[in-house]
Amino acid sequence: MFCHFIAFAAIVFNSLAARVELDWDVGYVFGARDGYTFKRGIGVNGDSPFPPVHVTQGDTLVINVRNSLDVPTSIHVHGLFNNGTNYYDGPDMVTQCGIPPGESFTYVLETGDQSGTFWIHGHTRHQEVDGLHTPLIIHSRKQPVIDYDEELIMTFEDWFTTEFAVRQAYIDSLEDIRTLTSNFPKALINGYDGNKTAPITFVPGKRYRLRVISMSVNNWFKFRIPGHKMTIIEADGVESMPLEVDGLILGPGQRYSAIVTAHDSAQFNYIYNVTSYSQTLFSQGLIPLMYTGLINYRDGAPVKTIPAPSNEHLVWPEETAMQVADKQAPLPVDRQIELTMKKFTHTHHQHQTTLGNTLYKPVLVPTLYTALSMGDLATNSSVYGPQTNAYVLKHLDVVDVVINNPELEDHTFHFHGHNVQVIETGPYGNLSTENREPVAHKVSGPWPMWRDTIQVHGFEFIRVRFRADNPGVWFLHCHLAWHEYNGVAVVFVEAPGVLQQRQSVPKEMVEMCKRQGIPTQGNGAGNQGFDLSGLPPAVYPSS
Repeated sequence: MFCHFIAFAAIVFNSLAARVELDWDVGYVFGARDGYTFKRGIGVNGDSPFPPVHVTQGDTLVINVRNSLDVPTSIHVHGLFNNGTNYYDGPDMVTQCGIPPGESFTYVLETGDQSGTFWIHGHTRHQEVDGLHTPLIIHSRKQPVIDYDEELIMTFEDWFTTEFAVRQAYIDSLEDIRTLTSNFPKALINGYDGNKTAPITFVPGKRYRLRVISMSVNNWFKFRIPGHKMTIIEADGVESMPLEVDGLILGPGQRYSAIVTAHDSAQFNYIYNVTSYSQTLFSQGLIPLMYTGLINYRDGAPVKTIPAPSNEHLVWPEETAMQVADKQAPLPVDRQIELTMKKFTHTHHQHQTTLGNTLYKPVLVPTLYTALSMGDLATNSSVYGPQTNAYVLKHLDVVDVVINNPELEDHTFHFHGHNVQVIETGPYGNLSTENREPVAHKVSGPWPMWRDTIQVHGFEFIRVRFRADNPGVWFLHCHLAWHEYNGVAVVFVEAPGVLQQRQSVPKEMVEMCKRQGIPTQGNGAGNQGFDLSGLPPAVYPSS
C-alpha cells in the first residue's frame, strides 16, 4: 500500500508541474541605484533591478536569453542541481561557451524536487557585480516546517561606483597593489540605496516568512529587527529544524528563510538594522556601514526605542548550529579532499590566493566538453589542464572536503551541482600575530545542515560532505567576485564515464562555441591525449 501511495503521489506531483517561460533581453542600463553615483550597469528588458522569478516545485523554468551586451554572457541558477543537464549550469568555459553578443540561447531548467530560496545571476565576466541578478523562489508543494500567513523577499547587494571590468583593469594596472585607492561599495536593500528602501509592512498578529537573500559579491550583511525574534526554517533551499535567533548573518551568495511573528498591537512601528562589512582590500577603514529601515505597523505610529544589546548577548546562526529538517545523519566517507588556501605575492605586490594547487584560470575548451570527449582518459585529471585544479570523483562516492583558511580574510564558497553537509569547523593557522579571539572547535549535531554556500572564516577550517550522485563538471569557487577573478576555485569532474553515457551537449551550444572559434573536443588545450601545448602557463604559489 505504501509503495502504491508513493507512486500515486509522484504521478500527481508531475501532473501539477508547469512550464514557466521568460524572455530576457540582457543589456546595459544606466542609473544611480545607490542614490549617489550614476553608472552603467547590466539589467534585463531595460530594468535594473528586474523582477524576481517565481515557480513551483517540479516546474520547468525556461529562460530565453537575448544578449544585447557587447561581450558574451551566461546565467547560473545559484543552488539548482541541474541533474542530467550539466550544460545549463552556466559558468563560462566550465560548462558552456558564453552567449555571443547579438545572439540568443534558451536555458531549460528543471526544478525537480528542489524548493526554497535561490537566485539567478550572470556567470560570465562577473556580470553579476554590475546588476545581472535576481531572486528565484521555488515554492514548495509540501507543508512548511512552520505555517505562516505571508512571505516577503528581502535582498542585500553591494554596489560599486564603477563597473567590474573598469575597476579590475585599474587594479591590474597598478605597479604596487598597496597604492590602491579604496572603492568600498555601498549597500542596496531590496534593490536600492539601503537608507531609502520602502518600509516593510507588518499586520498585527500575522506570521511572516522573510526570504533573505545575499546577492552580494564582496560584503557580509547582518540583519536584525529589534523587538522581534526570528526562527530560521530554511538555508540555501534546504529546510531546517526551527532555530530561534536574534538576527541573520549572510555571506555572499547565502540565503535564509526566517519566520517573524508580528506583535498583536499596532501601537508602535520598529526600526530594522542592517550592517554591511568586509575584510577585503576594498575595505580600508571604511567599514562597517550601517543602514536602517522601517517596519511599519501603522502609518504615523511612533517608533519604539529599543536599547541595543552588546553583540555577545545576541544569538546569530552558525554553520554547525543548524540541523536539517529530514534528520539525515552524517554520510560515511569514501574519499577525502583537503584544500588549503595559500596566499602569495605574484606580481606588483598583488596578493594572490589559491584554493587548489594553482590559480584557477579558464582553459581553451569548456571543461565539460573535455569530460565528454576524452573517453577513458577523462578519468585522468591531467587532461583538463593544471589551471582547472580538476579533481575526478567516482560515481556515488561520499566525498569529505576540508577547506583550510590560514589567513585573516573570510570567504564564502559555493558548490555548483550539490548541497553539502556541514560537519565541523575549527581553528587553523597561526593566530598569534592577529588581534582576534581564538577560534572554537564546533561539531554539528546528529543531523548536520545541508547548504550550497558555506562561510570559511579567517584562521578556520570547515569540513563538509556530499555524495557524488550528479555526474557532471561542477565549479567550487569563492563567491567574492575579486577572489574568483583571481583564481580561488577548483573543478570537480564527477563520474565522467557515467556522464558520457547519460548526457550530450545540445547541438546549438556546440555551434555557439564554434562561431566564436572555441574548440569543443579534446583536452583543455583542444589537443588529444596529454598534449597541453597552447595553454598559458599555470601560476603556482612558488612561482
